[in-house]
Amino acid sequence: MKIDKCLKFLKNLDSEAESEFFIDGNLLVDKNSNRSYPLVHNMIDFEGGLKPDSSGKKNGLLFKLNIFYGNHLDPWLRTSIFAGGGVGFIKTSRKMKQWIGQCVKGDTLFFEPEDNRLITYIGRDNCLTVEDFNSKNVYPLESDFPNVNASPEQLPIKSNSFQNIISNFVLEHLVNPRRHMTELARMLKPGGYVILAGPGDVYPSHRVPYNYFNIIRYGYLEMFKENNLELVEEYFPTKSWMSILYIIQNITVRNNWFNKNQFTKMLQLLALSISLILMPVFNLLALLLDLVTPFDKRVYSVYLALLRKPVEKLSN
Repeated sequence: MKIDKCLKFLKNLDSEAESEFFIDGNLLVDKNSNRSYPLVHNMIDFEGGLKPDSSGKKNGLLFKLNIFYGNHLDPWLRTSIFAGGGVGFIKTSRKMKQWIGQCVKGDTLFFEPEDNRLITYIGRDNCLTVEDFNSKNVYPLESDFPNVNASPEQLPIKSNSFQNIISNFVLEHLVNPRRHMTELARMLKPGGYVILAGPGDVYPSHRVPYNYFNIIRYGYLEMFKENNLELVEEYFPTKSWMSILYIIQNITVRNNWFNKNQFTKMLQLLALSISLILMPVFNLLALLLDLVTPFDKRVYSVYLALLRKPVEKLSN
């Protein structure tokens, strides 16, 4: 979604007060408060989170290749049969697309647009995307800059603005996930839908140190109830054995221990090569075990929920 199309959804950052936003060169200006926000790569930076942190970067060919791999290959590989637990993420994407096809009409607010395939599926022109760089230790590519950089706990978006909201693995990176759920309910139109994806009770830490919670099913259900959001459907794409396989993949291939030096990076490359051969077989085995093992909605790595905001009935 282009910046000028985003303006109709914006409000004063601190209140519901109406604000008149206009673009002045490389700045977005709030006429009422006289605040201004930088515009960078089709993105409004409300958080000041655009300065990359170069500390901790390592030199060497393998580390440079690792950056290329992480930016271009890893998003596709880890959601394939060649990564441990990858079948679960294939099922995650398939289910989210099914819900999008059933429910998503018109403009969509999309949080954490890491999976550009979902944005492409909806249509980039119909998506206002939000990402809080301050809750991450990853500096994105220019091509991946979202429309808005703002805290998911307090958003400059008008209430009852969107018919559809997608929150994709955001809650675990927030100090106060309950505030994010409240914001989702506030911004959603009555009758509108939220598609929520997040970690279950056995998801490994990621983007450390900006990873605070793994929320289990009962925590999700409590937040839905607090914000008067109806649970239309819940889905567990990664059951117990698939989740265990995903943990094994992270321990053996994606372990941060490999980032020590060039030698350990070479060991990681070797582990990755071996996993590419073995993981399709292990994925099939885990899938079969999940089919025959009773699942009691425990020991899962990914939780999906389709939610609806009730339409208030008019009183006589």
